[in-house]
Amino acid sequence: MSSPLAIAAVTAAIKDLLNDGLLNHDLSSLGSFTVTSVPPDRISTGQTEPNQLNVFLYQVTPNLGWRNADLPSRDSSGVRTSNPPLALDLHYLVTAYGADDLNAEILLGYAMQLLHDTPVLTRQQLRTVLGGVSPVDGTILPSPFGSLSAVDLADQLELVKITPVFLSSEDLSKLWTAMQARYRPTMAYMASVVLIQSNGVTKTAPPVLKRGPDDTGPVALASPFATLASANVATSNLLPAMRLGDDLRLSGAGLDTQGAITVVFENVTTKETLELAPTGTPTANQLLVHIPTVVEDPDAMHEWATGLYSVSLRISRANLPDYTTNAVPIALAPRVTISPLNPAAGNIAITVTSTPRLRADQDSQTLLAFGSRTIPPASVTTPANPLQATAVVFNAIAVAAGEYITRLRIGGIESLPVTATGTPPKFDFDPQQKVVVQ
Repeated sequence: MSSPLAIAAVTAAIKDLLNDGLLNHDLSSLGSFTVTSVPPDRISTGQTEPNQLNVFLYQVTPNLGWRNADLPSRDSSGVRTSNPPLALDLHYLVTAYGADDLNAEILLGYAMQLLHDTPVLTRQQLRTVLGGVSPVDGTILPSPFGSLSAVDLADQLELVKITPVFLSSEDLSKLWTAMQARYRPTMAYMASVVLIQSNGVTKTAPPVLKRGPDDTGPVALASPFATLASANVATSNLLPAMRLGDDLRLSGAGLDTQGAITVVFENVTTKETLELAPTGTPTANQLLVHIPTVVEDPDAMHEWATGLYSVSLRISRANLPDYTTNAVPIALAPRVTISPLNPAAGNIAITVTSTPRLRADQDSQTLLAFGSRTIPPASVTTPANPLQATAVVFNAIAVAAGEYITRLRIGGIESLPVTATGTPPKFDFDPQQKVVVQ
């Protein structure tokens, strides 16, 4: 989801798109020109009118597809329990001004062609435009907005789509009359959808250890060809995510096929891939693969990242082309170290180290689930050395004495505060993720 800077970020992205597009065309015959995003009544017109293209946000409306999402809710004691997104459609006027005859029409024509050829603001475009110092980047905003970043817009669930809106002459007349500005050639566009979500503290329930004494999970039937049905931690199917150092069990059918098998892990967010060899000899219905620890492979600290992965098999056979099976999902949860574990009651500064380390875009997606409440980070320190873990500091205010199950949540994926012992495994809360306040 995006931060409150998303509206300004969309305006900046459209402005940058038009500016770069016009510069890529040879418009030297027009003379100099600018692309701005100011109210039309602040643009000088008449004898001194410049060659100018202006992007003006004139209206914000709710998005019809997302408007049925719940409103922010609270429980009977007034504690916030959810932060659903605010979904908005942004309406723009693209207006052209010209110092000479036909200049305005030429600029508007190029602008319409550029927006027609680029109906979607891609994630890479947004990261390029908003990743550095810009008028909407959090690095140059005054406190308290300095911790926000407009680049979060690139990671929201839906892409921002730009569509033309053909206003009637009556609608245009009303708009320009309301703005008290001189009318110039104008085209309207809608940018949809912008999802703004609060990062405030919400109440969250402790994790469920199991779904019943005999719950062994679903049984999937697959075709006799080499296909995957599921990926689970070998210790127990009840664990919701793998961690560095875990053995992973891939279930399916035809997995004992002839040929060399490579297990391919693709990060759903970054599209980076990692390849591992199976452990032992695969059977028809399953194979095992070991996820290395940072001791076994120091590069695992930065090559892996907390998040969702798709797992598939690449099968190589002699004198035949390689082929890849279907993919199944599994999440990678961080391993954490928490300090202190036995603090005194009151205000507590909790330091959590994460393995693997955080990517730069995950800083704003990090929270601490401390008992039944969530806490945003006070600071995130990721060393320059890629082999070192990330340290995150959280300030817990007015903590009463008691036991608090503590989990690090990165992009919605939490560290696993459980231990599994015995065969079949029995679960208990991990004492290294239990903060006991005296």
